Amino acid sequence: MNKKINKQADTIAACATAAGSSGLALIRVSGPNTATIAKKIIGLVPKPTRAKYSNFLSPDRSIIDSGIALYFKGPKSYTGENTLELTCHGGSAVVDQILQALIEYGARLAGPGEFTKRAFLNDKMDLTQAEAVADLIESSSAATARAAKRSLDGAFSAKTLSLSALLSDIRVNVEASLDFPEEDLKETGQQDGLIFKTNETKDIFSTLLRQTRLACRVREGVVVVLTGKPNVGKSTLMNTLCGHERAIVSEVPGTTRDTLDEDALIDGYKVRLIDTAGIREPENTIEKEGVNRAIKAAQNADIVIHVIDGSADQPTKKKTKANDIVVLNKNDLTGHVPGKLENEANVFRLSALTGEGVGDLLNHISNYFNQGLLVEETLTARRRHLGALKEANKHFLEAEAKILTGRITDLVAEDLLQAQNSLSEITGEFTSEDLLEKIFNEFCIGK
Repeated sequence: MNKKINKQADTIAACATAAGSSGLALIRVSGPNTATIAKKIIGLVPKPTRAKYSNFLSPDRSIIDSGIALYFKGPKSYTGENTLELTCHGGSAVVDQILQALIEYGARLAGPGEFTKRAFLNDKMDLTQAEAVADLIESSSAATARAAKRSLDGAFSAKTLSLSALLSDIRVNVEASLDFPEEDLKETGQQDGLIFKTNETKDIFSTLLRQTRLACRVREGVVVVLTGKPNVGKSTLMNTLCGHERAIVSEVPGTTRDTLDEDALIDGYKVRLIDTAGIREPENTIEKEGVNRAIKAAQNADIVIHVIDGSADQPTKKKTKANDIVVLNKNDLTGHVPGKLENEANVFRLSALTGEGVGDLLNHISNYFNQGLLVEETLTARRRHLGALKEANKHFLEAEAKILTGRITDLVAEDLLQAQNSLSEITGEFTSEDLLEKIFNEFCIGK
């Protein structure tokens, strides 16, 4: 579906600030009747982009409140439509009265994300930028906010459009060869040119896929899973890393029966910490399910911290992934020097109870971001972006395989077209109405 379908006939209104009492509140109005509504609510249409101190009038012409009115004439507005912003006192009664007056003047209450949806439909932003608005609002860390702002500024869109342009260039060459089927591609040198272009495009696909995976982690949080035998101190370490008592700590084996997750910030990045049931031979069905969930969580983690009782056991757990970490806990009972073990990759002595050595572990996890995330131009992305990119790459690789054979057919052009269509789903050039509804329904009302 082509996105350029929208010319809204109605005018919407909503409070753009959070619900509840506050010093000030911002109410937005957008749509074709905005100027008419402005004349009714404040008695005039303010000069565009010039703040105007005004009374806000009810239908019976009594004064509801006084504040600042700001008018934007479309298309030079957030939505691309005529827009009015009213800044009033933040009491819920005042906001409700103003909204009720706006409805009586001809507006309707906006749905979730409807202002941003109109901005998208009116070509003020593409779909990745629209989604970045929600990501920026929901940011739980400075790093996530910076990444969302880069995506809002169009950095992710630019990478996607650049890749699509390369696919177009290859398609032009393919279509040209189809027009002259009698020519031998190898003799004319066209095949070498196509192979060079496809190799370049393959590298860019690979880079963008890696960046998008990282961008998803920035948005969703890097998953860190704590595993180990019962009573080695996983829950205590979980609480220490969270900074508060999130997990129940007990000397009774099997206290943690299910996975327990909590968000934390490490070096400004969101981390999802997951405490798991102790891994041992289960004694009953419930414990067996807990162990199975622990194993599954570890398999899907970005980083696994294998916790061992350092006062009793030796680090026999082999790291199965490059990012795996082994923690020798209960160092307060051993007297060993806390910190990273010499000549041992990713092995740490610490005490989750006293906190000694935990700083070294946190620094190590921070290096994961510094070496993995921060070397890239950090963005935010969603799983749907990654899925569409993978689909585009699949079609491209199918086209490349056919090009390498030297036999250029209509199927090559079709594969490249499908790759471009998949990329267009990312920016919203071709997007189903159902997907749009799903995306914008996740927004706050007034955004």
